[in-house]
Amino acid sequence: MKRIVVLFIIMIMLILLAAVNPFYSGAQVQDEAPAFSLNDLHGVLHSISDYRGKVVVINFWASWCPECVEELPSLNTLYEQYKVKGVVVLGIATDRKHDSVDPLLKRMGITYPILLNTAGVALLRQYRVIGLPSTVVIDRNGIIIERSIGRTDFGSPAFTNKIESLIDPAKNRR
Repeated sequence: MKRIVVLFIIMIMLILLAAVNPFYSGAQVQDEAPAFSLNDLHGVLHSISDYRGKVVVINFWASWCPECVEELPSLNTLYEQYKVKGVVVLGIATDRKHDSVDPLLKRMGITYPILLNTAGVALLRQYRVIGLPSTVVIDRNGIIIERSIGRTDFGSPAFTNKIESLIDPAKNRR
């Protein structure tokens, strides 16, 4: 319990620091998603440009982060439900020791691609990741349309409605 409180306080401090720091840069909502190329756990290279034309959900997480691990199942369910509709889910593990990531994912049955953040802090800055977990939603044109910090219920009506509206923008206009 004490560890969660400390992590929560650190996350709040980071959010406040980023909010008042004029030098904090990176892509914002309505900006084009920054380019990256990262390997997944199997050594396959993934570039954000590979997914142009698809809706992309990027989740920055770490195996030591309780909230991150808690949301993995709902993110996996989202992936399984929407992958045939052109939705891509990419988990970006920020762990320094990547050997802790694979056993956790296997135990939990996670099937979406997990990329290893070998770009370090630079990638986190580009995507304005100031706390974990952080999620970025990118539309078919490569534009960031939403970002969130903290645990997300990827099965909630609000989130799935957002995904549905990105899959079929005509639904948004009705």
